[in-house]
Amino acid sequence: MIGTALVPAVSSAPREFRLRDGARVLVRPIEPADRERLQAGLHQLSPMSRYHRFHAAVSELSAAQLRYLSEVDQVNHLAWIALDPALPGEPAVGVARCIRLPAAPHTAEVAVTVLDAYQGRGVGTLLLGVLTRAAAAQGIRTYRAYVEEDNDAMLRIFRDLGAHVGCLDLGVYQLDIPVPERADDLPDTPTGRVFKAVAVRVGVGASQTP
Repeated sequence: MIGTALVPAVSSAPREFRLRDGARVLVRPIEPADRERLQAGLHQLSPMSRYHRFHAAVSELSAAQLRYLSEVDQVNHLAWIALDPALPGEPAVGVARCIRLPAAPHTAEVAVTVLDAYQGRGVGTLLLGVLTRAAAAQGIRTYRAYVEEDNDAMLRIFRDLGAHVGCLDLGVYQLDIPVPERADDLPDTPTGRVFKAVAVRVGVGASQTP
């Protein structure tokens, strides 16, 4: 595992983006104070969305799980959160995270979760694009994802990014996805083009429609 002496390459300042339908979201690194947002967000996920995220039936996150998911170093465990500024308290609408594998420090297991009410609007692709810029800066070169065969949205996004898809177990695929160091290395696909736009904007804090 890479030591935490590495400095996270992405500022913690929230950035505003616009979704496909014009709605605004704020995106920033996750913070310990987001624990209540994570618990509230879990309660708003459908049983299917919870299963896609945790590969199990989960109805509540323990205090230890919430600490683990919110107190991250942004070097070996990176996580970004999307907030809805139009609602009171700016609730979380999605999270993308990756965790470096100790036995393969240039590979990180990745997961993306978006509230059901916000799915299909570009939140997941946007979050993954921002996360990928931060992960590349920390020396991560490959994402590893475990995706159920019926999770068409995530399979489409990862395939758009050049994923190598292999069957891990009945109904669950292991995907290895390249994490390019340069935006120019991204594939010319719908997801790749969003990632390129995010790469241009993420360093300057301007709005962008994914």
